[in-house]
Amino acid sequence: MVRKFSSFIFLVSALVLLAGCGSSQVKVTAADNGRQLNASVGQLIVVTLAGNPTTGYTWEAQDLDSGMLQQIGSTEFKSGNSGLVGAGGNLTLTFKALKPGTTNLTLIYHRPWETGVKPLQSFTATIIVK
Repeated sequence: MVRKFSSFIFLVSALVLLAGCGSSQVKVTAADNGRQLNASVGQLIVVTLAGNPTTGYTWEAQDLDSGMLQQIGSTEFKSGNSGLVGAGGNLTLTFKALKPGTTNLTLIYHRPWETGVKPLQSFTATIIVK
């Protein structure tokens, strides 16, 4: 009886711990362009988009509502083919949901030093924070 109860407690504890895993991030890709995404206050929104910083292009937030979302760290690059110098890959930007509400998260793929030049690409998602 004690053994069954201990097993039950272990199982419940493991399920509680697993329930919290994966819920701290909202993973966003190019497929989410134009979509509405839900997040909770304190949750991280991790956006991963294709890019190649060796060309001078990078993804950056445009007109970020800093009262709703805060960028965490800088843009990170992971090469898609580690055997080739200058190969493209993925750029990842991370944002933290700060308070309830709705905001647009707009990212542009551009060369930051070029002024008056239209971005090569853009990405927008509506973020609903609860």
